[in-house]
Amino acid sequence: MALSEDGRKLLATCTPAEDGRCLDKNALDEAIASQGFAKAYLFDAAIRQLVSQSATAKAPFTVEVGEIRDAEIQIDVAADRMTAWLTATRAFGGTPLSRDRIMQALAEKKVKQGILQEAIDRALADGVAEKVVVAQGRRAVDGEDGKLRPLVELSKERRPHFDSHGVADYRELGTIINVRQGERIMQRIPPTAGEPGVDVYGQALPAKPGKDVHFASQLSGTQLDPSDANYLVAAISGQPVLATDGMIVEPTLTLKTADLSTGNVNFEGSITISGDVQPGLSLYATGDIHVGGTVEAATLEAGGDIVVKGGIIGHAVTGEAAKEAGKQLNARVRAGGSCSALFAENASIEAGDSIMIEKLVRHSELAAPNQIIVGQPGSGQGSIIGGSVRATVLVHAGTIGSAAGVKTRIMVGNNPFLSDRLSRLNKEIAQKAKELEDVGRILTFMAENPGRGSPELKKKAENTRAQLNKDMAALLAEKEDATTELSLAEDAKVEIEHTVFTNVQIEIGGKIKQVDVERNAGIYLLKDDEIEFI
Repeated sequence: MALSEDGRKLLATCTPAEDGRCLDKNALDEAIASQGFAKAYLFDAAIRQLVSQSATAKAPFTVEVGEIRDAEIQIDVAADRMTAWLTATRAFGGTPLSRDRIMQALAEKKVKQGILQEAIDRALADGVAEKVVVAQGRRAVDGEDGKLRPLVELSKERRPHFDSHGVADYRELGTIINVRQGERIMQRIPPTAGEPGVDVYGQALPAKPGKDVHFASQLSGTQLDPSDANYLVAAISGQPVLATDGMIVEPTLTLKTADLSTGNVNFEGSITISGDVQPGLSLYATGDIHVGGTVEAATLEAGGDIVVKGGIIGHAVTGEAAKEAGKQLNARVRAGGSCSALFAENASIEAGDSIMIEKLVRHSELAAPNQIIVGQPGSGQGSIIGGSVRATVLVHAGTIGSAAGVKTRIMVGNNPFLSDRLSRLNKEIAQKAKELEDVGRILTFMAENPGRGSPELKKKAENTRAQLNKDMAALLAEKEDATTELSLAEDAKVEIEHTVFTNVQIEIGGKIKQVDVERNAGIYLLKDDEIEFI
């Protein structure tokens, strides 16, 4: 056995035996080992050739049976320069894999940051590596946006909320929540700068700072905390309501009953009545109205939610007056948010979101742009008898109509109010966009002509642009909500958990179906432009 002149090839020279014996494979292996070439890379085909040729050779001959191989090292770097991989082959009698060689290969690739010594140790122990991560950069961590964090339990936000299926949650509207004057109600949490990163080449990766957030300039019933402007405090005692870029506090008026002693009530805030509302009275509130008892032949109007723990009862006009004017409903309730009650009879109820009646709706007119639920879903309870019920997305009840065949009208899938609202929003958005464009031109002119325009004028223009951007964001959010509500009408349906009687008229998206056969539980929906019961 011998190496070639370059010291890389293993050469075996065979002299044929005089007695014609062929070379023994085991003896050849022993010779290779004994002469210090056991770690060389051997060519199996060449060794077989040597053994075979030794049986017939008449003269000495030489065969290249192996070679000396160094451990080969390759470093690959990811396109984003955040990872470096090591691939290494095993050494066969040559220069082995070593830490110095790996570090040299990394240096040649200019990798110097985030080198993983433990990964290199494992590769050295194995003597081989297949795309082992040996260097890892640190990604930049962007800063967190500033937040406005409520510090008190909130009353409902003055806009509808939808679940993952696009339908407003069925919920108990709850009680009015109050805060005391001077109480901290919201905290401004400043944005963070983030943490810069670095790639495997040692190049810094800047972090994107979070967006700042500030309290709106005009939030009624609140003020900045004099000791720390990052807190909003209640300037008055009342009801906290989430608003755009902050919170407002609406004053709350609490009465035992609403009767002749109180007269009609018109209040900027929320009203809580622990007892009943007597006939003939009118209650108006910009916030919520909560009634612990019954509303009888009265008018309630609120900018927020209306919650009546008892029923809403009107007085139907009978006799000759009814023949001339039809049925008159003089219990009238209108809520900007949602409305809930135990029952409604001879009442007119309108809501800006949803209506929830726990037990019975009789000879009443109900209208809501989202959904109307009569009876707790899943209970099979709750009846709608007579009158009309109109919602955009869903009408749900245990029973609709009656065995006596009282005419009852149910309508879903139409909401002209939302179409008008979208039209108005589009006009307002277009107007704000034009105003923003005009202000932008003024600021651009000032930037290009530093000598023209005073600093005061520039500051005023910048403030105007900031306010217009805030107004535009609010309008776009409102448009998104309105568009979502309008799209829900495409899946409008009427759900009955127990029975739907005859003489009930179902209207979905303008299509009308008269129920002429009593049916058990099921759903009316629009399919292929026709109303189906499934």
